[in-house]
Amino acid sequence: MAAKKKKPKRIVGKKQDYTAQFNKLYHEIRGKPSAEKKQAYMQFYRRIAKTADQRLVEIENLAKKPGYKKVKQWAYRVAMREIKGMYGEGAKRFNRKPPSDLRKLYKNINRVLQFLESPTSSKQGIQEVYEKRANTINEKYGVSVDWSNIGDLFESALYKKVDAKYGSKTAIQAIGIIQADKKKVQKALKEEKPISMHVEDIDLNRTVNNFLHYYKKDLNSLLKKI
Repeated sequence: MAAKKKKPKRIVGKKQDYTAQFNKLYHEIRGKPSAEKKQAYMQFYRRIAKTADQRLVEIENLAKKPGYKKVKQWAYRVAMREIKGMYGEGAKRFNRKPPSDLRKLYKNINRVLQFLESPTSSKQGIQEVYEKRANTINEKYGVSVDWSNIGDLFESALYKKVDAKYGSKTAIQAIGIIQADKKKVQKALKEEKPISMHVEDIDLNRTVNNFLHYYKKDLNSLLKKI
């Protein structure tokens, strides 16, 4: 008796080029009657909306695991923007029921595709994008930020305030120098004691000590996260 063939393991969130699939569909049905176009678009919409919802569930489950608690803020930014645009305030999921209006249907397909084609809409994509970015930043600027905290660094009040003034490179280098002596800095900030550091590079030395003197609250908030 022949052995049963094993079914291929399903990979949730596996990347497919849905935009290419939609473009192919568009050219295949171009010139067809509106009713036929609508039927084809509805079928495609249902499929990608289901996939998009599965991605959201995967990300929610992933966010519960150690080291992944920040992932929702990355992919959800794209997803929730498109969901809100389609269904209004309060909506949290891609509605699998396609709209009956052909123009709106076409527009909604493109909204769902915006999320599906986002690099951070799947676990694999999140890791690839942020691990690579974290490794580059850590090596280039001498910091030690875990990939799951990269979002915290760039979205922090401190970085937003100092980026334009000091430049991205100097700002990150200064944060890295302070982070290397994190416990000492946090202790001084907690006890509200003055603290300074010496860095050989004059400009970097000035930046580091400006952070320690003028941005205490924002710096303390960031150090708690990275």
